[in-house]
Amino acid sequence: MKRTITLLGSILLACTVLFSTVGLKNKNLVPGENEIKLCYSSTSTVAEKAMPFETSVDKVAAVMIRKNIYSLSDAEINSIKAGIAAMKALPITNQTSWQYQAAIHGTFTTPNSPAWNSCQHGTQFFLSWHRMYLYFFERILRAKSGNPNLTLPYWDYQTNAALHPAYRNSSTGNTLYDNTRNSSINGGGSLPSSIMVAIDNALNNNIPFFNFNSDLEGPHGSVHVSIGGNMGVVKTAAKDPVFWLHHANIDRLWEKWLRKCGGRTNPTSDNAWMNTKFTFFDENGHAVIMTGSQIVNTATQLNYRYDFPPKLPCNFSLDISKWNWKILKPLRVVNTKPFDKSRLKLSFAKTPVINDDFKLLNSQKLNFSTTGISDKVMIEIDQVKVSKLPEGTIEVYLNLPANETPSVKSKSFAGVLNLFGIGEHDHHGKETPISVNVSSAVKNLGLGASDLSKAELTFIVRGNTLNGKEIKTEDNIQIGAVNFVIHKAQAQ
Repeated sequence: MKRTITLLGSILLACTVLFSTVGLKNKNLVPGENEIKLCYSSTSTVAEKAMPFETSVDKVAAVMIRKNIYSLSDAEINSIKAGIAAMKALPITNQTSWQYQAAIHGTFTTPNSPAWNSCQHGTQFFLSWHRMYLYFFERILRAKSGNPNLTLPYWDYQTNAALHPAYRNSSTGNTLYDNTRNSSINGGGSLPSSIMVAIDNALNNNIPFFNFNSDLEGPHGSVHVSIGGNMGVVKTAAKDPVFWLHHANIDRLWEKWLRKCGGRTNPTSDNAWMNTKFTFFDENGHAVIMTGSQIVNTATQLNYRYDFPPKLPCNFSLDISKWNWKILKPLRVVNTKPFDKSRLKLSFAKTPVINDDFKLLNSQKLNFSTTGISDKVMIEIDQVKVSKLPEGTIEVYLNLPANETPSVKSKSFAGVLNLFGIGEHDHHGKETPISVNVSSAVKNLGLGASDLSKAELTFIVRGNTLNGKEIKTEDNIQIGAVNFVIHKAQAQ
């Protein structure tokens, strides 16, 4: 199905709500924010002003390198601070301002610009849209900083799970600091290690692009929630400077996945992914239309790459994008029990809801190839309710032995839940189930399809770590139902 997204419409003398850090009046605001009203006008639509990307990009510019934030010099970090300060000094009506750029991802401000609340979560455009978003933000930040060599750094939390000190320094005037983050993060604490293992699982599973796109979004969301504050809410996430570190790393992980070869490719044969139009703004405030076809190769099309070592080209003898999946939903369990001491256990052996696919369990064999196409086993979690997001994440275990301490080193560890956006009344909705790819645990435990009818799932609330101790978090999460979903690989 072809999907076309254009940004149309105009705002004539519209009164816009801005945020300050005075108090809390709107229940939708993050603590520390207050409403301010500003009226502004626009005389033409975004679409009318938009130029094609080919007109906007400098095709002869040198390829620049995005580096690990921990490898940046003080001078490079100061350039980022200066660029953010210049953006924050501009009014929200300026398309290159900090507030306007953050609102493109999400905002509670109403009425809003047609360009705002455009982020893609839970869609096939998750990775591609955020690549475009970062690309234009980087151009704006570079121009505002006065440093023509500035690039967005990334936070490789698999190597350094604590946020860089420059972003934790609460000194007056530090534009990298956000006081709404969880205190454990600003205090130098570490993200849960389960997030890192979930990222590795997404990278190592030999699956087509759209499955990887979905699998990586899970731990991505857990990073948002673990950081908390502005970052933990879709509509305010991009107001925190760490957002750009985080998503530069997600973009880097996409490139890392491609470099693992094994048939991993971008979906260049998918018409919607290649040709759906999105609108952003360049460093001059000009609207620019962009499509997926223009961001496939970061070096040749966008003039940037990551600090990976050189590698040999992939052998594309296997193209996993040429496979499709028969989707079976054999089992469902309905839950009425709350979490008990940060733990919830659900058994499919006791009271499963069985559908027509159940009879196929005994006849289906699961294939988990390391060199070719692999089947997938997913769980879909419905009716998730959270009164307050945990200061960490929720780990998922499959058939965890009763006498075993939950650990990411366990064969039973299956993944983490993506709670980013839960409870927010926006275009994401979270009406669709939260999906977790549990194939790694199924493979590690040597389970067959028929074993799923006797499976047991355990959910563990896991806090961030500060000074070697786990931060305990409130148990206020409800899970309504869980489905097992089997994706059987088939050649087209």
